[in-house]
Amino acid sequence: HIRKGGPVMVPILGLAALVFLLAFVKFLALAFVRLPSPARLMPLLEAVRRADRAAARDAAAALGGPAGRLLAAGADHLGGSRDLIEEAMYERMLDLRFRFNRGLPFIAVGAACAPLLGLLGTVTGIISTFKLITVFGSGDVKMLSAGISEALITTEFGLLIAIPALLAHAFLSRKARALQDRMEQMAVSFLGAVAGAPTAGLEAAAAPSRAAVPEAASP
Repeated sequence: HIRKGGPVMVPILGLAALVFLLAFVKFLALAFVRLPSPARLMPLLEAVRRADRAAARDAAAALGGPAGRLLAAGADHLGGSRDLIEEAMYERMLDLRFRFNRGLPFIAVGAACAPLLGLLGTVTGIISTFKLITVFGSGDVKMLSAGISEALITTEFGLLIAIPALLAHAFLSRKARALQDRMEQMAVSFLGAVAGAPTAGLEAAAAPSRAAVPEAASP
């Protein structure tokens, strides 16, 4: 069935292998990202409120993972101005955002290119069919079936690749965005502790007042 698709099946299957392999690796990478619970953040926030840089560094190192690296950037500048701490954390957040979204554009491009490759196979199959009609006429249906099969099979495989790739991109993008939102909540909670705000952790940071949002989250 695949051989009947003709030469266009080679780039279609190659694209499918790359897209689904990358989607699987990206799924594993995002699935194993562990973010600390509010209870685990409490020692860090208490150290920040006391302006204890050494304790804050140790608490951030104990968290580990991307959250630990983000909060460690703020702990390293503890004692400096609020703007300096905010800029350091924002810079680290940009790096983490790039890591979370890396590879997702290629999956989106693969989902868009797969039906186009299928359309290319459709065009080449129809061209082959008309060439045979020109040479042998339209009396022998079996002779024309090869070009028709090529046209239909490439379109079929293009759609079979594009639809799962599009769904995978949507799922992975949502997962990456959820991780970014959690990281931003932790950054807001950290900055609230720097300012001496009576936040108790991520529960308070998850629902900040409208007046506090621009001040705490602006880069």
